[in-house]
Amino acid sequence: MFGIDVSQFQGEIDWARVMPQIDFAILRLGWTGRPGNHTLDSRFERNYYECRRLGIPIGVYVYAYGRTEAEAESGAYWALDRLWGRRLQLPVYLDLEDDSLVSLGRDRLTRLCVAFNTVIEQGAFWAGIYANLYWYRDLLNTAELKRRYTTWIADYSDGGRDKYKGQFDMWQNSAAGRLEGIQGEVDTDILYRDLIGEIARAPRRYTVRPGDSLWTLAQRFGTTWQQLARKNGLADPDRLSVGQVLLV
Repeated sequence: MFGIDVSQFQGEIDWARVMPQIDFAILRLGWTGRPGNHTLDSRFERNYYECRRLGIPIGVYVYAYGRTEAEAESGAYWALDRLWGRRLQLPVYLDLEDDSLVSLGRDRLTRLCVAFNTVIEQGAFWAGIYANLYWYRDLLNTAELKRRYTTWIADYSDGGRDKYKGQFDMWQNSAAGRLEGIQGEVDTDILYRDLIGEIARAPRRYTVRPGDSLWTLAQRFGTTWQQLARKNGLADPDRLSVGQVLLV
């Protein structure tokens, strides 16, 4: 499958013209660093709305600046709040490429990935890692991350469409793509794995956070509190426990 990933740098995209040329789109949700310094991409809302309107399968990515596990978790909770009430057909990817993080070392960077993605998965989304070849080869415990999450690699060298098939789930093969409906260049991607189908078939599990109720969760997931209560066999729907896992 062929797709693109976009951010505010692509400006106002004519998604109706783009749609026939792609199978999916990965949208930048924003970037995260210290708590209170998380920022929404200025084009995310419009890009999300247009893709939903046109039926283009959507994933998102979050650019990471956070240097501690606490900052990674804070960024993930921020991302979940921005994704309130939305349904994604592809994962939420943590984007690791900032030079300011390189000095943290392999084990610490890997722990940041796990901290972020654990929160994302508890929010009933699939989680993934985006990084370039250098990061996967020299800066991350790649075998562990591939075992736990879906992986997306950036590498702009030649090699044919199947270059990373069987090694990574998706390949960002160019930063200089040209599509009708987008002014200037755009990143292009090849998806090897049927993530859209897998996510559609998989049960969604949500881990209860402080302040949650069946009513607020019903709003988040586009259902009713009665349906959630029945689905989870809750004898007392007014009582939820933090850490409790619900099917949604």
